[in-house]
Amino acid sequence: MARFFRNYLRKDTFLSLLLVVALFPTLGATDKNVRQSIVPTPLLPERVIDFLINEVSGEIQLNNEQLLAAFERNRKEEEYRTQYYESKIIFEKLKEYGIEACGIEEVPIVLIADKTWDAESAELWMVEPEKKKLICLEDVPSCLCQHSRTADVTADLIYVGPGDKDVYYEGKDVKGKLVLATARPFEAHNLAVRKYGAKGLVVYNSPNSDFDQDQVGWDTISRDFRSDDNQALAFGFQISRRMGEDLRKMLEEDQKVILQAKCRTAYYPARNELVWALIPGKDKPEEELIFTAHLFEGIAKQGANDNISGSVSILETARVITTLIKEGKIPPLKRSIRFLWVEEHVGTLGYLMKYPEVQKKCFANINEDMVGESLLRNFACFHMHATPYSLPSYLNDVVANFIEYVGETNRDNIVHRPVKFIKPILSPTGTKDPFFYEIEKYYGASDHDIFLDGGISIPAVGLNVWPDMWYHSNLDRPDKSDSTQFKRVSVIDTAAAIFLATASKKEAYQLLGEVLSRGSSRLGEEERRAYALLSLSAPGDLKANFKEARNIVRQAFLREEQALRSVELFAGEGDGFRAYLERICRRLNQKGELSTEALKGHYEASAAALGLKAEEPQMTAEEKRLSQLVPIRTALMKGYFNRREFARTINGMKLPSYDLRRYEDFEIRNFIDGKRNVLEIRNAVSAEFRPLPLSDVENYIRVLEAGGFITIEGRVRIPRK
Repeated sequence: MARFFRNYLRKDTFLSLLLVVALFPTLGATDKNVRQSIVPTPLLPERVIDFLINEVSGEIQLNNEQLLAAFERNRKEEEYRTQYYESKIIFEKLKEYGIEACGIEEVPIVLIADKTWDAESAELWMVEPEKKKLICLEDVPSCLCQHSRTADVTADLIYVGPGDKDVYYEGKDVKGKLVLATARPFEAHNLAVRKYGAKGLVVYNSPNSDFDQDQVGWDTISRDFRSDDNQALAFGFQISRRMGEDLRKMLEEDQKVILQAKCRTAYYPARNELVWALIPGKDKPEEELIFTAHLFEGIAKQGANDNISGSVSILETARVITTLIKEGKIPPLKRSIRFLWVEEHVGTLGYLMKYPEVQKKCFANINEDMVGESLLRNFACFHMHATPYSLPSYLNDVVANFIEYVGETNRDNIVHRPVKFIKPILSPTGTKDPFFYEIEKYYGASDHDIFLDGGISIPAVGLNVWPDMWYHSNLDRPDKSDSTQFKRVSVIDTAAAIFLATASKKEAYQLLGEVLSRGSSRLGEEERRAYALLSLSAPGDLKANFKEARNIVRQAFLREEQALRSVELFAGEGDGFRAYLERICRRLNQKGELSTEALKGHYEASAAALGLKAEEPQMTAEEKRLSQLVPIRTALMKGYFNRREFARTINGMKLPSYDLRRYEDFEIRNFIDGKRNVLEIRNAVSAEFRPLPLSDVENYIRVLEAGGFITIEGRVRIPRK
């Protein structure tokens, strides 16, 4: 038996297996205790999963993270002018792993200024009531806020609370002084410095300072910096909550506090640098799966979990796939897999702008942003953020399948007692924690947003650990990471990559079953939302709520049909699959009609219980009018929607008002396809978020029209009210 393991497992894997056996003595001997009917079935054969578990190394990933971000460095001037340290390391590792198709290059600068800020030195001293250094760049590189200007100021300190509203400055003279505030630096800076004349800021505002009062946040004094911005910029120091509260207490006790703030900063010409690698497909190299992870979150910041963790995770995926192909454990890929290590958002967008043919080739994106953190230490779980409702896809179910498999086989389930983990995925120096996970609806804020934008429309999912108790702080270092977590994540994303890059007609049928069955769960959730809306209705709202509930159900069935049709990518030639797909879609539509009828019956019964007549909702005059208006994208919105350019374009215009919440405007734009009318767009977005007022949707679309991003065509000429 030992000879068998030595033949098929690497030495370190053999040692870790011995560790697993020691920790989980009931494994193997008590398999009869495992209730097979509740063990998830992975989309790949178990033997391939075993290959992955044996090859993927959490230790390699943690070591690479330490190599890249063991501590935060003051970046050398040479890096700004030639090549960044992180790019060089990733490139060297790719070569070490035998990945020949790789490189470092610059891509167009978009969404960012043409200059990159850097801190050269920074010290904050207390002068009175005692001489004491409070913080400095060498000790805490995050202490100086991004875009701070060179300064040497000695002045009284005055506390203004959060400092992000005018009311906090009433009765306080901050002109020529240093301001102590608790809001985010760019919010306080706009008022304290630009409006009220303060010399600079001292801020304590870390995302999780309640958890750790000694962490120092990382932030900026200017969120939309442009090199041609003539507005005054001063400087901002970040300190810990503990230090900030000590200073506030001194001021509230009427002590005179004088601080000296010294800093030297510089700007260098911006470079949008990235690293890329390609594992070419054999049969369909023109079809590409793209992995993204941002190696830089602003060039000055260097966070281990955010996001060197994602960067080393996709590096491990590239290494493992290359190794397994060379060893003959998996066949050569049918489709290509591309890897991009970028500056967040702007690197991915710059690459797609430089190589539009890649955009046309890409059939899916998996983005990894903060994935290696210890779950229990952060009170966190691993999240997959699905595609938005505007882009239903097989991709959600492929990645969810492997997440669920790893999660359910790596937790202590009382049903399987005394077996602990059914298939342990552990790293020698990592934790033995259970794997907590969530499959969630769309959330953006990372590079997958670029692919999901309606002007690009490529299915993309985001992988993430949240919460992170040291997020955007000086304590975002590798000691918060877990090699076991790294190993599990890489098993998941590598399994998904292998399935997607090798799937053919056989797997297309398999995937149809996966999408159809998981879709039933999604439909159930949406039906539950619809019934709850009716159940919670006041008598006067029942009719209107039935209209919205019916929309929720109808939109859900439309999305599931789109998700099923997306599987056709893998079917290849021949009519058999397409004929079967059409039969499935017809049955789905029939089920949708039955579901709508059942909901109507519930509405009628609810109305009768309230002594009301169940009237059929009719289209209003406004709905009829908007159903005739079709937004059409112009050249300005053919590609990625540049929100900053949009804001500058409409600045100063007299525009209709609208009230939209986070991501609602994103999805309104995404549903603009030249086919849907305004009412259809409103209904699709309402099913995703909340019942949206028609006026808000129309007014936002009118603002897009005013900016030249769309035109509006009328199917029938109806006068506007």
